[in-house]
Amino acid sequence: MLVEYEVVRFDLLNRTFESLKNAIVLEEIINIYINGDFYASFHCLPTQLKELIVGHLLTEGIIEDVKNIVGIEVSGKNIYVKLHGNTPSAPREQRLITTFCSGSKIQQHLLEKIHKMRPSKAKFFVEVVFRAVEALDSFSSVYRASRGSHGAVLVNEDGNVISFSEDVGRHNAIDKVIGDAALKGVDLTRLLLASTGRLTSEIVVKAAQVGIPVLASLAAPTSLGISIANNLGLTLIGLIGRRYFNIYTFPERIESGR
Repeated sequence: MLVEYEVVRFDLLNRTFESLKNAIVLEEIINIYINGDFYASFHCLPTQLKELIVGHLLTEGIIEDVKNIVGIEVSGKNIYVKLHGNTPSAPREQRLITTFCSGSKIQQHLLEKIHKMRPSKAKFFVEVVFRAVEALDSFSSVYRASRGSHGAVLVNEDGNVISFSEDVGRHNAIDKVIGDAALKGVDLTRLLLASTGRLTSEIVVKAAQVGIPVLASLAAPTSLGISIANNLGLTLIGLIGRRYFNIYTFPERIESGR
């Protein structure tokens, strides 16, 4: 979703200023309520909101399965989520989920939980890694028009695109594709997740929480992201270009095909 905004562009070659209209990505604040209680406000691109919430609940460890959700009602900029009575209640702290890395904290109980998990033994040919990046580029219509969004894509072992999403925040884009795949009933433990954003500790935790075995990005990982991926058995790939990419952890999941 895009809006037009009038800007002044400077041309260095001609040393001139000119007025023109520019496409800007739409960012809105969406309020989330869980079982009647306020949970958080998301700064996001207001598309795929149901997928965003489902993915967030899964990657934050609030629910174990989409079956824990009784219903999701979208009313304007408010979303009301009803969870089963036996589902652990949402954190009492009120949080602002922003486009910044500090917007989502890695809580100790979540780290302890996913330390017990081991991602699947799925393997992917190098062509699938490059194909995932190609999908990020070809599907990112909002980014091409605005240069203001992040993209995320899930592909299977054959390189087929399972889900794609864009958002102003990389966390949100990842939550959206995971939520979409979960609602489709796809086995997340057999998928590769590719993103345009940095592979920080928070992003690695999101992937590990739902059992995604391979996480890849055009950007670089952080030291803590690598450390957590190594501890959890998750393959981390970064700095994917036209010819090269770096594998930081568990390279045995990536096969040359030769």
